[in-house]
Amino acid sequence: MPVRTSEIIQFTNCYLADKSKLIKKDLFVDTNSGKIIEPPKEEIGVEIVDLNEAIISPGFLDIQINGCFGLDYSTTFIDETSKEKFIHDYNNSMVGLLKYGVTSICPTVTSSFSNVYKDILSLLGETRSSSQADSLGAHIEGPFISPLKKGCHPPETITTMSNGYESLYERYGHNFEKYTAILTAAPEIDGCMDVISKIVDNDKIVFSIGHTMADFDTGLQAVKNGASMMTHLFNAMPTYTARDVGVVGLISATSDELSKSKIPFYGLVADGIHVHPSAINLAYNANPYKAILVTDALYLIGCEDGIYERGNQKIEKKGHLLHLDGTSTIAGSATYLLDCVHNLIKWTGIPIEKALATITNNPAKALNISNKKGFLNPDCDADLVILTKSGNIKQVYKLGQMVYDLA
Repeated sequence: MPVRTSEIIQFTNCYLADKSKLIKKDLFVDTNSGKIIEPPKEEIGVEIVDLNEAIISPGFLDIQINGCFGLDYSTTFIDETSKEKFIHDYNNSMVGLLKYGVTSICPTVTSSFSNVYKDILSLLGETRSSSQADSLGAHIEGPFISPLKKGCHPPETITTMSNGYESLYERYGHNFEKYTAILTAAPEIDGCMDVISKIVDNDKIVFSIGHTMADFDTGLQAVKNGASMMTHLFNAMPTYTARDVGVVGLISATSDELSKSKIPFYGLVADGIHVHPSAINLAYNANPYKAILVTDALYLIGCEDGIYERGNQKIEKKGHLLHLDGTSTIAGSATYLLDCVHNLIKWTGIPIEKALATITNNPAKALNISNKKGFLNPDCDADLVILTKSGNIKQVYKLGQMVYDLA
């Protein structure tokens, strides 16, 4: 890596991919604060980096990723040694993600018993690092979901919110809010609808509709109560039909049903396995400013093909395809986030700057962190991905420090 000669970097001869636009403009970074800054009044002490017409994108945000490189985030510890090993492997995995342009994630914990949440959530809370990907806070996916749309979630862990908000404390622990960014649940289950408003009351946790049998009207009420996202659209929810649109219909709700600003953000797994390319095209064009690409990656991403055990389940990995062994049930993905972006470009015909917004601007807006992540605005963290015009990664910067260089 080159030795830094100044506190301020001026990236020049480059295109900024931000807000679905591609603009030829210089970008200034303060390496001390790790933030993007306004152009300084004096040019003295500014290090100029000529990018030869490359593209600068905000660092990629993956807000649904269950693990990577052999590490499963839904785990518990038998002793202090196993906990220390997890922390070591977790930090290494967060370094490994940088190579793929992923600078922030919501480490996702799927439906589990209370011991898992109480062991793991405090380790997955928000971070800010110049040497590895950040956690934006955990994404708790379940166990308050419909048993009819459980997917690969262990059925024995699924439960209701019959005790109201206390049900969350019983399963997640009393400090779960401190470490959580997203909570996915099915609004129709016992007790859930009344709890949504309290979950989102602190403006930190996003309630996401997922693994649900809810119809359109139930989903609409959940949004009015504070739900602002949907987890992996089309997957683990009722099929959209002409007269029974289900919660999928929320993404194109009419103005008399929902104001444009209240239409929820929605995750899309554009791996060509979870959702048909035609459906991805349809969903993206319904509301491109609310579409968020996620990997839904399981811990097997980066691992060799084969049969792997996860708790009491066996998962078969074949390339990017993950199934519960011996079934057709999808068990997450093994496709990298930038590959999903390239798929979106291919299937929709949109330019790269619009596709990149689905893994930068849109997730940042969904999580209410646009003031610090996901944009190239002054005062945002200088988490940057330098791309060729064809969308291949050349370099990655974390808080203004180069952490990956393929140039």
